[in-house]
Amino acid sequence: MRPELVLQLTIDGLLLGGVFALAALGLNVIFGVTRIVNLAHGNIVVLTALSAAIAFQRFGITPIEGLPVAMVGGALLGVIIDRLILRRLPEDAPTAETTSLLLTFGVSYFLVGLSLAIFTGDFRSVAYLTGSWLVGPLSIGKSRFLAFAVAIVIAAMLGVLLRSTKIGRALRAASQNLDGARACGVSIDRMRTLSFGLGSAIAAAAGALLSMIYAVNPDSGSQFTLIAFSVVALGGLGSYAGALLGSAILGLAVSFVGFFGNTQLGAMMPYVVFILVLLFRPSGLLGKSVA
Repeated sequence: MRPELVLQLTIDGLLLGGVFALAALGLNVIFGVTRIVNLAHGNIVVLTALSAAIAFQRFGITPIEGLPVAMVGGALLGVIIDRLILRRLPEDAPTAETTSLLLTFGVSYFLVGLSLAIFTGDFRSVAYLTGSWLVGPLSIGKSRFLAFAVAIVIAAMLGVLLRSTKIGRALRAASQNLDGARACGVSIDRMRTLSFGLGSAIAAAAGALLSMIYAVNPDSGSQFTLIAFSVVALGGLGSYAGALLGSAILGLAVSFVGFFGNTQLGAMMPYVVFILVLLFRPSGLLGKSVA
């Protein structure tokens, strides 16, 4: 195998993994505080990607220019889902977790129907920054590199928010110990709403960036939900560093398997990774084992 081919596939995989990381970080933020498995996460990604495609096609607004609006819209959608639907969950934890799966499953199908009504079932993408830069024997896709760079900036900003601000410390406290955070004066209700809004805003950002890489239709939401779950499961639930590591591994797997096998096999990798992690490392690479 030629070294330049390995390097090319590695670059492609890492560029893709950077955007996967953004979707997974949004899921991690929501689960960390609420312990809710949001099955509608991928639908928020797809809804934003379709909106970005329409905005570019009709008004010439690029996904980067529309990114702030997309994130605000995603945050509002997340707050609405939390306030109007998920607040009805029972207090009993096991019952709440089961009911949250059913509720977010219903929200997922509602968003699919809404997307079909607005955008029809056509596949859409954003043909922005087409072509590649040639660096010696390597080819770096312009749109993939831009999406990767913006994703890394947003992920870094999220890291700073969680570690260096009062709100971020409150979110981390709520994710680690609800009773302890409540005893310290942290409003758990506000943190729940904030985590859902923040996680959905990050999902929307991922959708805007993925519109430059993937062609999606309203039924693509489950694909991106699974990608986010695979990354989070691989890195470890609640682990920021684990999400980054898991996304890099998954991106590399998709790149190498897609090249040496075929595109269909590459698209199967999130499913394969998810199953293997559940079988052999349920806590993830950087997650803590639970007895």
